[in-house]
Amino acid sequence: MTEEALAVAHAIAATWPPETVLRDGAFDLALGAGGGNRVSAARLADPASDGAAIAPGDIAKVAARQRDAGQEALFMVMGWQGPLDRTLAEAGYGTRDATDMLAAPVETIAAPPPRLSCFDIWPPLAVQEEIWADGGIGPARLAVMHRVQVPRTSIFGRIADRPAGTAFVAVHGETAMLHALEIAARARRQGLARTMMQAAAHWAQGQGARRFSVLVTQANAGAQGLYASLGMKAVGQYHYRVA
Repeated sequence: MTEEALAVAHAIAATWPPETVLRDGAFDLALGAGGGNRVSAARLADPASDGAAIAPGDIAKVAARQRDAGQEALFMVMGWQGPLDRTLAEAGYGTRDATDMLAAPVETIAAPPPRLSCFDIWPPLAVQEEIWADGGIGPARLAVMHRVQVPRTSIFGRIADRPAGTAFVAVHGETAMLHALEIAARARRQGLARTMMQAAAHWAQGQGARRFSVLVTQANAGAQGLYASLGMKAVGQYHYRVA
């Protein structure tokens, strides 16, 4: 585990927070209110820990509380938490959504957007919410954005004066993290995603960020290619373990 990976791990929780976090022993138990895996998975309260001290009974206790709350038994495991991963595997938990934590110096990505192509705006416009909804990002995930307590904004992208893309970005300390980048189907493969990434990094740089990061599943080859072209590299990895 590197200092950079740990900074990105902390940024995940700050820039995409659960509705409620309960402490259960060494775990933070997240209640996500339907906002997806990232805000519903239990994770070690100390992300630097490898979880070597976690026993099967600890896992069972947290899982029972998750089920009592109406959630599935789900754990987020960082790539350096091998002992925790083995304990979960031995308890019968399977893997889900191996995800890369990508990052780059913010100045390598940041660029002022071309005139009338991208805007940072908060709160998001109704048309942005429509683009997100078309991409499967509904009210529960929009609620995640609205409860973020660190500097945040949305990026609204346009092509030929028509709404075409939207994204959310927030800054925790010196780390900015982009979430929920969505391009309207009719506007894809025209370079807007790249322009919006640069605009998001430009905004984040103005907020004092020195590092720009994004989370992408290893199976998402298209997004992986875009981020690599911007100079972003994997600084860590996580996956979920689910009962």
